[in-house]
Amino acid sequence: MLKTLTIKNVALIKDLSIDFSEGFNVLIGETGAGKSIIFDSLDFVLGGKADKSLLRSGESAMRVDALFSNTSSAVNEFLQEIGVDECEEILISRQLSVDGKGSLRVNGMPMTVALVKRLGALLVDSYSQHEGTALLNSKNHLYMLDKFGGDEVDELKNLVSAEFSKLNDLKRKLNELGGDKFERERTKALLEYQIEEIENAELQVGEDEEIKERIHLISNAEKIYEGLTSVLQLLKDSSSSTLSSLQESESVLGGLISFSNEIESCKDRLTSARYELDDIVDTLKGVQENLSFDEREFDRLDRRYDLIKLLTKKYGGSVEKCLEFYNDAKAKFDNLCDADGLIEKYESEIKSVGAMLENYAQKLSQLRKNIAGKIEEKIVCELRQLGMKSTIFKVNFADKEISSNGMDDVEFVFSANKGQEVKALSKTASGGEMSRFMLAMKNIFAEIGSARTLIFDEIDSGISGETGNIVGAKINALTSFAQVICITHLPQVACYGDCFHFVSKKEDEKSTYTQVKTLDESEIVYQIARMTGGDEVSELALSHAREMRAKIGK
Repeated sequence: MLKTLTIKNVALIKDLSIDFSEGFNVLIGETGAGKSIIFDSLDFVLGGKADKSLLRSGESAMRVDALFSNTSSAVNEFLQEIGVDECEEILISRQLSVDGKGSLRVNGMPMTVALVKRLGALLVDSYSQHEGTALLNSKNHLYMLDKFGGDEVDELKNLVSAEFSKLNDLKRKLNELGGDKFERERTKALLEYQIEEIENAELQVGEDEEIKERIHLISNAEKIYEGLTSVLQLLKDSSSSTLSSLQESESVLGGLISFSNEIESCKDRLTSARYELDDIVDTLKGVQENLSFDEREFDRLDRRYDLIKLLTKKYGGSVEKCLEFYNDAKAKFDNLCDADGLIEKYESEIKSVGAMLENYAQKLSQLRKNIAGKIEEKIVCELRQLGMKSTIFKVNFADKEISSNGMDDVEFVFSANKGQEVKALSKTASGGEMSRFMLAMKNIFAEIGSARTLIFDEIDSGISGETGNIVGAKINALTSFAQVICITHLPQVACYGDCFHFVSKKEDEKSTYTQVKTLDESEIVYQIARMTGGDEVSELALSHAREMRAKIGK
């Protein structure tokens, strides 16, 4: 739910913070006081158009912060997807300066407009004259219809999906066998050549690195030999060598060990150092003795290394990948050798699975059409209760190639007036009609979707009397699973509210400000009476307002 909306320097709003409650929140006030600006600000912070014309005159930047709590699991999953830690509250902040530069953050993390739009769609459903909603998007209509169908649809969809997956797997296996008989023979010949080429090379993992190191050693044999000779001369093969110096020092200290434990310790350490140096000398001598430049060996290693490079370039980039290619090629070759039998087997299975898939898809399509009829009846009934007597609502079906989701494309179409052609939801209906249509949809589809805040703007446009009572009751019913925020001028709708925010304008010597006051119960009754009887509020009007509230248990 939307917990707090903070707005700075947006149109008439200088600095405003509104705390919303659970249940039915009502925004009331005179036309032009700034009620719609509040909704515009919410749209802005949730990734809507960054319109500089909304910036308050004389200010350098505008900012909106929206704090949400008690969010759905879908919201938490999306936050994890975009790298925001799961938390009890979500703060979305957006700023726009006069030069067009802006920033957008979620819990302090910079975020793109596209990501915040997706997050906003999970948090808020907004139904107004100028705003779209997930319910208007035809891409969502099949999902909504299936959701309405419940477990019966899910079971058939699972069967369709399973058969579709089997069919694709069989087609993949068939394609791996190649095309016609001549194509398979060409593929077999190529595979046979590739297999033989790799087999003849007798590749060993790590061999290329060993050869590279050996070539490098042989290429520098003379330089290495001279260097080792110099080092061995310094360590052992001279009267002033390191080993001679160590032995002499060890002998001298041996005659002094009776005088000091420290001297004895140092003598032992020299002995250890001499043993280690002896070992180093032996190792270096071994390297030197084995060092030789054999031109024939060098040529053999060079050719071998070139062969390995050629094969790895052709078959994967490394010896390991080359051997993987070899194993795959052998498996494909074996399959092709058995191709005739496998093709017959796969084609038979494809035919059988394809028939089963089509059967399930047809059943799913028929079930969806039956469900669509029920939805049509319910929507039309809801809209007639809401004062739209000539409404036509249809669920249009179009066939498509069978997929894991069946064979249906679905779109909801609508006409609000007699004689008017049904059209896509996004291309028809006035603001008030569309708001009432969204209210009907939301009542029919109940808790489909993740948004826990529903926004209704001017939903009472063009209605009155008993229809207003029905609209109010239906909005109030939505609060069983969502927070509702609604702008209304109709007492029959307003009387259902749980929390009232009165929006008004205040003028000083320099400018005009929008301000919002949360009303107590006596003030709520007064405003409902004012909606009923105008500026002159009588005791009778107040009594009637109290009666309206009491009748619905408010």
